[in-house]
Amino acid sequence: MRLGHLALPLAVLAVCAGTDARHRRRRGAPHPATERCVDPSIHVDKSDGVLDLYCGTQRARRFTVTFGANPVGPKVREGDERTPEGTYHLVSHGRTRRFHRFMGISYPNEADLHRARQLGVQRPGFGVGIHGSRGERAWLMRMWIPFAHQFGLIQRWGPTDGCIALSNDDVEELYRHVDVGTPVIISP
Repeated sequence: MRLGHLALPLAVLAVCAGTDARHRRRRGAPHPATERCVDPSIHVDKSDGVLDLYCGTQRARRFTVTFGANPVGPKVREGDERTPEGTYHLVSHGRTRRFHRFMGISYPNEADLHRARQLGVQRPGFGVGIHGSRGERAWLMRMWIPFAHQFGLIQRWGPTDGCIALSNDDVEELYRHVDVGTPVIISP
C-alpha cells in the first residue's frame, strides 16, 4: 500500500529525468568555456523560454529558462511575479547562497518608470535578475525547466518572483561570459 502512494511522484520523476536527458541531447551537451565571450549580450525570448548568449553578432549558446508565477506580459508592479520586457543591462554580478549566481538587471528602466506613472503604480518593483537556485533546490530546477518546456508549462507558471532562472550548471556557464554592463534584451 505504501508503494501506491509513491507511484505518482516516482512516475513524475521518471518523466522529468527522461525529459532532461532528451532535452540535453537536443540542444547539445554543455561545453566548458575556455575563452571569455567578446562583446557579450543576452537575449531572452519569454514566449520560447530561452536565453541566448551572443558574442558579438554570433549566438554562442542557447539556454532554456523559466520565469515567474505570472509569466505572460511585462512586469508592471512589485509583486506581480512577471518578468520585465525591454532593454536593460547587468548592474550586478555575484555569487550568493540563495541563488548560486545572481546577475541583476537594470529594471526598472525609464520606459518601465514611465509606464508605471501612466498606470498610477507607485512601486514598479526592483531586484530582478538572472540566477540559479540554492544548493538543496538545484535538482528541482534542473528537472523543472525541461519538464515545463516539454509539457508547455513555461507560459503558465514558473518558480521565481519575476526573475529569469536557469539550472546552476547553465547559470555558471553564462556567469563566466558576462559582467556588469552586459546588454540584456527581454522580448515577449
